Amino acid sequence: MARRISFKQQLLFRTSMDVDAPIGNPEDPPGDGDTNIQQLPEDCLGLILDLLDPVTVATLEKTSRHMYSLIQTHQYWRRALKKLVLKHPYLGHKIDTETEEEDLGKEGCKGVYKNLAKELNLFWKKNEKFKPLTMRNDQYFCEKDERQKIVSMKVTGNYFITVLGPRTRSDLAVYSLRVFDRNTKKKINEISNLIDKPEYLAFSPKYNIMVAKSHETCPSMPDTLNIWTLEFQSDPFLRAYHLKSSGLGARCTALVLKEDIFFGSLKKDCVVMCPTRYNNKSVVRFLALTRASFCPDSFPAGAWKTDSAGDRFVKTSNGLIYEGHKVAVEEVGRVHIPHLVQLGVADFTDKWAILFSEAPKELPDRNIHLIVLDMANMSIRHILKAYEPRIAVYGASLHTQEPDVAVAVGKDGYLKVFDLDTGRELTNQRVPKPMARTNTTIIDFFGTTRFMLGSITDIHVFDLQFPLYPNPEAKLDRIERRREHIRTVSIYGEVWDMVEERNIQLAPPPGVHILDPLMQLQQNLAALNQVNQAIEANIVRPELPEEADRVEQLMVEFRAVQQRIHDLNQEMEARISVAIEAVAADLRYIFVLTNTGDIMTFDFCESSQLEENIADE
Repeated sequence: MARRISFKQQLLFRTSMDVDAPIGNPEDPPGDGDTNIQQLPEDCLGLILDLLDPVTVATLEKTSRHMYSLIQTHQYWRRALKKLVLKHPYLGHKIDTETEEEDLGKEGCKGVYKNLAKELNLFWKKNEKFKPLTMRNDQYFCEKDERQKIVSMKVTGNYFITVLGPRTRSDLAVYSLRVFDRNTKKKINEISNLIDKPEYLAFSPKYNIMVAKSHETCPSMPDTLNIWTLEFQSDPFLRAYHLKSSGLGARCTALVLKEDIFFGSLKKDCVVMCPTRYNNKSVVRFLALTRASFCPDSFPAGAWKTDSAGDRFVKTSNGLIYEGHKVAVEEVGRVHIPHLVQLGVADFTDKWAILFSEAPKELPDRNIHLIVLDMANMSIRHILKAYEPRIAVYGASLHTQEPDVAVAVGKDGYLKVFDLDTGRELTNQRVPKPMARTNTTIIDFFGTTRFMLGSITDIHVFDLQFPLYPNPEAKLDRIERRREHIRTVSIYGEVWDMVEERNIQLAPPPGVHILDPLMQLQQNLAALNQVNQAIEANIVRPELPEEADRVEQLMVEFRAVQQRIHDLNQEMEARISVAIEAVAADLRYIFVLTNTGDIMTFDFCESSQLEENIADE
């Protein structure tokens, strides 16, 4: 394996000076003549500090007095506070970034940052005296028409996005997107009259781009990525990008968008990871999105035409591009995968990308595998056994503080941690079983990975804390600083008010006979049980070797019917009851969407119960 040359040797090489010293190995302990980080110029060190997270900088401060003074000179903690408010504007009332360092007390901006993290963490932890303030449909983002209900939501930083669909089965199946500004608490954009439900919504506030998948009804046509502006403008629609396929139409299974990410030495504004599956195999595409102006002068290669409305466009193999300030799509990476990829589970960084397989029933090895992609050379690095057959993975994320660690939770209720570099499972733990893919959310909470898992009416919150710089012994179990269950919030107290609304939504259109969901469940179960009994009656011990295959096939069918009975029970139970549909969270709030279209908000910075306890004391 080739050795990297040190910083000093690279500098001498680029300035055309002779290098007499032997080639060094960065893994060797530092020697007397080696260049270290403290010898770098202040402006160079400042650039490095801007790329580091607060947990790493806090550890770096403790290494020496000189390093501490350099970090203070660079005003790292003031910059960190400004970045925090920019990313999480709802915390702005707790931070005053304009106050001078001398007026903030002995610890300065670092103390403000540290105290804010401690305060929020105190409210998130289990506490008998404190329960978060619970609100139902009282927020500005719950706005909807009387014939609509909220079917999906997305929360990031300064924006709250809701997807609205038909309230009952009798209403017109038309969808719309609404974008709300969390600072002004006003609607800033609406995209209406969508025939297909927008799925796997992803957006970039910095570059004013919003992307969603639109499912193609024709089986031979690929899915389409619809791209709009996030904020309002007269023509918000930017582009419809068709996912090209081989054979049958490609079906998009997830969308993950990252801003300002490097591909090789090139920095891309937005990159969308887009796994698609077709013909019993899959391909993962990485699409770079850039706002660009299209006109005959900037795009002379195309044959420009005019549509019936008078707008000019050019036809490409991936769809039409209209004239104006739209979006350019460039495929910057592609990896072929010999498996079907699971729905809605993917993540990527500059270094790794992860997704999970869903092996077809015909294959003998039906285990669910974690597929690890190496972003440096766009290839599969590892395929690791992750879960047992028929287990859906409901949440997965790359850890922000540990770049080589991925965390995932499966339908069977096992939360697992994987080392991506060595390709092995580090540890696993039982957690409450999540009920659906959207019932899981993963956030970075001041250097801690925070999991939220939704059962039927409860949200269970877990923390995963990793040693920042583990020694070789600690690497054997990087999750040793423990995964603890820190909080449970519940919508149970509000459920009874939603039951009547659920019955109205499930009622059939006028003129159609009403079938009680419980009766429907009993009919389906009775039919399946008859099939089950018929199969069981035919399963006898094989007398001849040639009968063994027939019996084995019957056993497979028997297990499949048993599994279907179990799934049908859960499905019908969820249909007739009020349950959690989706979960979103940030450093202060947990947002819960129910299948009645109600949004419950849990605020961890406010609580009337806490104020009463303080007043009593």
